[in-house]
Parts: sequence; C-alpha cells; structure tokens
Amino acid sequence: MSKLLQGCHLTSIHRRSFAAIISKPPRSIPVVSSLHPQFSPFKAQNVISYFFSSLHRRNLSLRAFDSSSETKSDVVSQEKSENDCRDDDGALSSTSVAEEYPSGEFEFKEMNGWMRFVVKLRMLIAFPWARVRKGSVLTMKLRGQISDQLKSRFSSGLSLPQICENFVKAAYDPRISGIYLHIEPLNCGWGKVEEIQRHILDFKKSGKFIMAYAPVCGEKEYYLGSACDELYAPPSAYFSLYGLTVQSSFLGGVFEKIGIEPQVQRIGKYKSAGDQLTRKTMSEENCEMLTALLDNIYGNWLDKISSAKGKKREDTENFINEGVYQVEKLKEEGWITNINYDDEIISMLKEKLGQPKDKDLPMVDYRKYSKVRKWTLGLSGGKDKIAVIRASGSISRVKSPFSIPGSSITSEQFIEKIRSVRDSKRYKAVIIRIDSPGGDALASDLIFETSMWMNPKFPIYGEVVIQVKNGMFDPIINIIGTPCLVMWREIRLLAASKPVIASMSDVAASGGYYMAMGAGTIVAENLTLTGSIGVVTAKLNLGTLYGKIGFNKEIISRGRFAELTAAEQRPFRPDEAELFAKSAQNAYKQFRDKAAFSRSMAVDKMEERAQGRVWTGKDAASRGLVDAIGGFSRAVAIAKQKANIPQDRPVTLVELSRPSPTLPEILTGIGSSLVGVDRTLKELLQDLTYSNGVQARMDGILFQKLEEASDSNPIFTLVKDYLSSL
Repeated sequence: MSKLLQGCHLTSIHRRSFAAIISKPPRSIPVVSSLHPQFSPFKAQNVISYFFSSLHRRNLSLRAFDSSSETKSDVVSQEKSENDCRDDDGALSSTSVAEEYPSGEFEFKEMNGWMRFVVKLRMLIAFPWARVRKGSVLTMKLRGQISDQLKSRFSSGLSLPQICENFVKAAYDPRISGIYLHIEPLNCGWGKVEEIQRHILDFKKSGKFIMAYAPVCGEKEYYLGSACDELYAPPSAYFSLYGLTVQSSFLGGVFEKIGIEPQVQRIGKYKSAGDQLTRKTMSEENCEMLTALLDNIYGNWLDKISSAKGKKREDTENFINEGVYQVEKLKEEGWITNINYDDEIISMLKEKLGQPKDKDLPMVDYRKYSKVRKWTLGLSGGKDKIAVIRASGSISRVKSPFSIPGSSITSEQFIEKIRSVRDSKRYKAVIIRIDSPGGDALASDLIFETSMWMNPKFPIYGEVVIQVKNGMFDPIINIIGTPCLVMWREIRLLAASKPVIASMSDVAASGGYYMAMGAGTIVAENLTLTGSIGVVTAKLNLGTLYGKIGFNKEIISRGRFAELTAAEQRPFRPDEAELFAKSAQNAYKQFRDKAAFSRSMAVDKMEERAQGRVWTGKDAASRGLVDAIGGFSRAVAIAKQKANIPQDRPVTLVELSRPSPTLPEILTGIGSSLVGVDRTLKELLQDLTYSNGVQARMDGILFQKLEEASDSNPIFTLVKDYLSSL
C-alpha cells in the first residue's frame, strides 16, 4: 500500500532548491493551559496597522523556532532593524528582531487535596453514562480516517479533537490507571499523526503507563507505537516498514489514443495538475519537487524513530533497508517490546494492576470516555473565551444537498460564523483550524478579510475534478476560483477587531493557505503541507473523440466569447485562448499579491515562494509563509498571548463548528448497511455536483494508490469505461 506522504524534515539534503506541489448551538470546551511566563502583549491599537500598513514588516523565520530576542514596541524601529538584517531571500536572519511565541507545551500538575475532594464529589453525581470504574484502562482503537472536526454522539468515526481531549482527561482522571492503544492502518496525514504522538508523550508525563498493540503496522502506525512505553505485536503481525513512496500518474498518452486534447493554462511551474493531462512522463520540476518531499518526510521519520528507540539514524536506516518483515527479528533488535496476542496483553494488564485472573479487566473505550466532561475532572476553563472555527474539506460557495457534514467548507456558513464572532464581545481571540487543500477561490477570499478542500474520500491529491452540467459531461476543468477570496476578506476584517490565529492540520494548501494568510499568526505542524500558491485551469477538446464515436454537437450563440466553455467539440480560437490565459493569469496575480500583502513581503520575493509550490510546515516557516511550528495547543497559547491573557490562566474554548448528526448516523444502531449505502451515494453525487468558477486546490501528485472506487478520479473512470467498450 502506498503511503500518504505528508511531512517535513530539514537536513542539508533538503536545503537545495525544490518544488513542492501540490447548527447545534456552540459547545464550550474548557481547556487547561500550561504554565508559561507572560510575554509582551498584543496591542489592540496596532491591529489595524498590523494588517493594513505596508510599512510594518513581519519576522519571517525566527518565530517558528522560538529563538529569543528583544521585542521592540516601536513599529518603525522594528522595521528598520528587520530590514537591516534581511537576507538575500527576503527572510530575516538569525540576528533580526523577532516576536517570541509561547510553546504551549503541556505541563502536568498534581491536584491538591481540596481539588481531589471536589473531583471525587463530582464523580459521584456524574451521569451514569459518564461514570468510570476505579482502576480502569482507557482503550482506544486508532485506525482508518481521523477527522479534524468534532463528531456528534451518533458518529462512528474518530475525531482528532476528541482523541486529544481523551489523552488530557485520562492524565488527570484518578479512575484511569493507564491507556491501551490498538493501532491499525491509518488513513490520515502526517500532521494529525504528529498531533497524536505529541499527546502520547504528554500523557506519559502523568506517570501512568501507555501500551500499544499493532497487528498491522506501517510507517505511520509505528510512528505512534514507538512513542508508547511498550509496543506489542501478535506472531502473525504484518509489519511493512520498507520505506516511503510517492507517485504521479499521467493521462497524456491515454488522451492521445482516444482523441482528447487538453488545453491547459497553468500559472506556476510547480502547479503540476496540468502535467497529468498533457504529459506522458514526469517533468524535471515535478521530479525535483517529489524527491524533496520524499526526502523531507523520510528523514523526519528516521530521526523521530531513532530518537524514540534510542538508536542511531544510520542504524535505523540500515535496518529498514534490510527489508525486515519477521516479527521475531523486530523483537530481537529491540524495535518492539514482545510478541503477544491481545488476550495475553489483557492478562499482563490484570497482573500489572493487581486484578484477579478470573475477573474482567475494568476498561473504558474511546466512545464512552468521550462523554466524560472535563468539568468532572476539575479541568474547567476560565471566564475568558476563545472561539474555535474548524474548516475541513473542500471549499465551495454554497452547500451541496449531497455533501457529508464536516467534509467541506461552505463559504456562506463559514462567513456567518466569522461575522458572529466579530460582532460578539464574548470572545477574546479566535482560532481558525484549517484542514483543507482548497477549492473555490472566491469563497476563500471573502472569508479572509472579515477576520480557505480536503475530504479524505474525495479525489483531490493529484487529480482534477470533472464537472457534470445539466446531466452532461462538462470538459472544462477548473482548479482555482472565488469563495477563497470571499473568506480571505472576512478573516481580515475579523483580525482587525481581535487576535486571529490560524492552526494548520494535515494540509492547508492553495485555497487552504488562502484562508490562513488572513490571520494574524499562522501555526503549522512540521509535517503540514501548505503553500501551493498557483493556478491551473483547462479545457478538454473532445472533437476527435466525438468523431470516433459518431457524436456531433452544434451550437448557436450570441456574443464573441459565448462558446468559450460550451464548445468542447473544437479547440479554442486564438482570441478565446488569449482570454482563457488572461483569466488564469489574473487569478494567480490576485492570489500571489494578496499573499505578499498578508505576509508583509515584496511581490518579487513572494513570487519565488509561489509558482504553485507546496512547502512542508518547517520549510514554510523558514521562508516566511508560516509564523510558528506546533499543534493546536500552541495556537491556544499564542491566542492567549495576543489577547493579553496570562499563560497560567485557564480559558474556555468555544467550538462553533460542531456538525449536527445526520439521519444515517442516528440510525447506525439499526443497520450499518443503511449508513454505508447513504454515504456511498452522497460521495458519488458530491463528485458529480457542478462547481462554478476557478478552483484553488492543492494538486499534482498521488499520495495513495487508487485502491477504492470511491477514491478514483472521474477521468479515469470515463477513460476506463470507453476503453472497455471498444
């Protein structure tokens, strides 16, 4: 199985130039912040100038790595100092003035006697479904897709926010003795994997044990398992630690054989979606980009695993290159703790906790423990509130009737949330959590100034979207559009009234980055994919294909360019091709110029970082596209700093993006087949939903093999159906 390659590692190899592609009422969720010294406050009177003054310069590198330096309050002095220290690439050197951000690192604090008494009292009055037996082991099965959205109580999937919250609750819950993880194949990006690994390490600070069991284990699964105290596998376990791969598919030869001529306008030499349509082999730029991405991710994996297992990087790499698959050798070399079946591990836990062998081990699963309120454990938030708006999936202007809740970003709904927060005095700051490769560019732009598509089942990585219009195949392929612009504007306006922090998950590229750049501060994981400032739009000339199959189409039109997108039976006229190219160039210019303005960077410097190039989080930070490296907890700490809230004061996070349960989710207990049919139909219909405008999506490579029909591209399906009929 191919790996979903999303990550970052910075070594001498990775320094070379490279290209990277690519409402239920709000629920208050209290959080306990870690202790940090108070940093210089975010001054409200400087907010407007922070966003709209072209004279104010941002720090482009140091803030991402917590380098300490003196913070100047005078904007003009800071600009002069930064300009003096700016390097040849336009980024700030290590001697420049930088704003220091709090790390947001978790610090476990023992409860005092009074707090323990209060917690015990609250446990006595807890609802029956939220009660846990003393000495219980929290079990969580980490497998499949992991959403960045909160899930309703009827949803069966895993939610990253709830997984992380369970780790925090279990660390403080006196009824929980430890955690037992079942780790199976994961279908998520490296950003989420890093966030979970961070919470595993944080939980270990409580002194409680955490064990993992991995019957099927690849690189991501081992990344998590190696962070646990102990890692077990059954004798029949399948370990595929062979390394990482990345691939790109090309349709140029197929189209040539069946009579389809792609007419592509690609702005940005690394925006490689157009290559898939026109080329038969990988371009030099695409190869350079993919090689660099692969080096980054693989290097990061080697470093983290070597550190976790106490081995040298060279030893880890040599072991992987041996092609080891025998579980016995993994045990001999110290890569796993032991070889045991699940029931044997349960017996070990009974012995560890002093439980009689004839008694059942007290256990509580992920689903039930998610119902335990943090208030019960004394983890209530304070009176200061921070709004959290989650943006996951593709970006569109209006909600499709076939869309799955939490799988897309609708600009209308997103803007409503942004405006409600802007007009409210309840919230001291806002965190926009982004997990999206883009979508419609106008929606992203409108969202950006009042403060930007990743559905894991939707074919977006390295694929293009074919539209179906009035029941007919539409050969106009749009990969950059309008909702991104709308959202960008809304986020900018929100950021002018209160601090706005963008927190990136697996991916915030193209339209997703369009959204993020409207925030005052951008936080990304090391392994986040971001950037991809570029445009691709294309028309498929089907004239030859129509001739082969005997199909004819004639158009009567009024207006010089009326047939621009309607006449797929012929190529563009010269004047149509010129207009098509100018339209794409204009979309790119808006994207690039807004990015330069948002990041306080000269346009020519932004052009060097744009060109459709996708960066990993750490590389983006060193180039001024991201401000800080870290997870959601660091975004919270920075939001407190900007809102002048002491780091040791608890805050309450108010989730504004909790999806309402759908009927199939409610009927899950009645029949899982009903749910499966409903979701399959929705995903199929969503693929065929018409989308106007130019699109802004991360594109250009396939990170996974097309192993499921729901993950395949409609183009491939069309070509396959045609070839099978010959």
